[in-house]
Amino acid sequence: MAKILFLVSIMLLGPYITEQSKLSKGDVETNTLEFFLEKSKVEAATKSKIMYKTRNPKYVIDNRDYKEFDARKRWPKCKTIGEVHNEGNFALGWAYAVAGVLADRTCIATNGGYNKLLSTEELISCSGIKENNGSVPSERSIWEYLKSHGVVSGGKYNSNDGCQPFKFPPIANIPKHLHKHTCDDHCYGNSTINYNHDHVRVRNYYTIRTRDIQKEVQTYGPVVVRFMVCDDFFLYKSGVYAKSDKAKGIRTQYAKLIGWGVENGVDYWLVINSWGHEWGQKGLFKIKSGTNQCGVESFVYAGLPEIK
Repeated sequence: MAKILFLVSIMLLGPYITEQSKLSKGDVETNTLEFFLEKSKVEAATKSKIMYKTRNPKYVIDNRDYKEFDARKRWPKCKTIGEVHNEGNFALGWAYAVAGVLADRTCIATNGGYNKLLSTEELISCSGIKENNGSVPSERSIWEYLKSHGVVSGGKYNSNDGCQPFKFPPIANIPKHLHKHTCDDHCYGNSTINYNHDHVRVRNYYTIRTRDIQKEVQTYGPVVVRFMVCDDFFLYKSGVYAKSDKAKGIRTQYAKLIGWGVENGVDYWLVINSWGHEWGQKGLFKIKSGTNQCGVESFVYAGLPEIK
């Protein structure tokens, strides 16, 4: 029953968080997948202010072509990699994906020395970044905030883990206006942590070309992907997802890509969503790779942590 209510609430939420595109002759709403994919090509080529990573000598260090790869197995010390969150009806996939990738990469870069979740609460409350009327937040603004300000540690709701754990329960059918996030400049979770000294930052960030996704993940760790959720995606349970011919685009979602593989002869990306453990394969999904399903290969971002 809980799963059914969750799916229904997302379906009902879809209309007002539909992707919007601002055109020169006015604001025109669309929820078609075709528009999203075409828009992706234009933005990736001309509008994105995040530079593409072009050369990286570290790719050569591990130049093997893995038929299957799972970051959870590659870096087993880093338990944050496999964490599944539940955004409820807050439409905060961007925050969970970005904070998750930075936490994972910091753990990897320190060989498990830093092994904590980062605070989506602080990122949401203090950055000023949000999805307005379904519009996509500025990826550049997100990464610039993490470069200049950083984010403290913070666990899930109803825990004292880290400096600033999440404040509100992930309930899908509670109106968003009842939960207002406020920016705090102190640690209210584990109060022994020094707020000013707890921030983790990125030293640089970049967009990743499709051909480099695998090398990037196996070298540095998970990456953020942005894609269009189609109406048939909500009912995903198992296997490799590929949109149906009549699928309609509903909204934009961000998630964390952690690997890839082959199932029944079909290549796929392995991705962690933020819709809780009840959805998909315990919160994860496999999406067909090599064909840019729902634009999942068009917008791929990551950053390198600043290690002190």
